[in-house]
Amino acid sequence: MCQIPLRSVLVIGLALLLLSACGFKLRGSVELPPVLQDTYIESENPFTGMARSLRTELEIAGANVLEDRAAATAILVIHQERSENRVLSVGSSGRATEYELYDEVGFSLQDPDGKPLVKAQTLSQTRDLVFDENELLGKVSEAEGIHRQMRANLARQMIMRIAAAVRTP
Repeated sequence: MCQIPLRSVLVIGLALLLLSACGFKLRGSVELPPVLQDTYIESENPFTGMARSLRTELEIAGANVLEDRAAATAILVIHQERSENRVLSVGSSGRATEYELYDEVGFSLQDPDGKPLVKAQTLSQTRDLVFDENELLGKVSEAEGIHRQMRANLARQMIMRIAAAVRTP
């Protein structure tokens, strides 16, 4: 049987203690503010794009995403969303070799009576994608996956922004 020296155990224990003391924690679900416990998502496209990502993140955090606006504790309004692929560089053949993937969402939060709880804000993210026309299907699929990841990140950021805004008086 292998014995671990006491010194190694102490060093590992001290490292774990320091990590927890600095506020480090693994990224899991975001902490849900009480106002979002029963949320209605108002969007032009309620089952695609940003609304879908937001629904998933809210449910992971423990919220009930409702279909009935009247029963909700908060109305999360998605004012606009945009998802684009922009050409960043062109090769010698005149074809795109690098794209910038861009996602943007504008949102606000209201109580059931329409009173603003969080003013309208806009969040955005960009990522670069090197494009190889010989791997067309793979790169298209990769771009779609990156857009999904960016929407999930934006949804988490929205929840964190709302949590910070409703905590401050």
